[in-house]
Amino acid sequence: MKTLIFSEEKLVERCLANDRKAQATLYEQHYADLYRLGMRYLSDHQDTEDVVIQSFTKAFQNLKAFRFQGQGSLGKWIRTILIHEALKLLQKRKAFAFDSPVEEAQLESPDFNALQSMAAEEIIRMIERLPSGYRTVFNLYSIEGYGHKEVAEMLGISESTSKTQLMKARKTLMHSIATSTTHYGSQGI
Repeated sequence: MKTLIFSEEKLVERCLANDRKAQATLYEQHYADLYRLGMRYLSDHQDTEDVVIQSFTKAFQNLKAFRFQGQGSLGKWIRTILIHEALKLLQKRKAFAFDSPVEEAQLESPDFNALQSMAAEEIIRMIERLPSGYRTVFNLYSIEGYGHKEVAEMLGISESTSKTQLMKARKTLMHSIATSTTHYGSQGI
């Protein structure tokens, strides 16, 4: 199918007029990004597909409420919908296993040379393998840019629990990176 090219404003206008080609264009423009985002939170293909479809359904149902001036880009708005849908699914399944808050601990410095030798896809897979609580807080805080107060409100946890999950996620990722680069080093790569 040939993708139509419109400004975001024109695309929203055409989608609101029930133009199926414009709706398909919006879907095609944002599907891959939303799928990758969903996988970061859910780590399951079928769950991610379901949440992406639910997110597009909500976006189309609520498109008339979208405002460019107040909500920024259309893509960001749809990403926010997907994040909320993914969190609802995880909460519904009681998939979070949050550790108790602990005092801030010193984290060892990441080996930036090790990070440079790794492919982005490999780092993403490491994030996807984190326990759901760690992964969710890491994604919301480190990637999406929410503060600990916002993360805590979104997940119904304390700010200190959010900080603990982030600290443990980082520590787990650093261990995974160190293990991965040790493995590479032993192969002479």
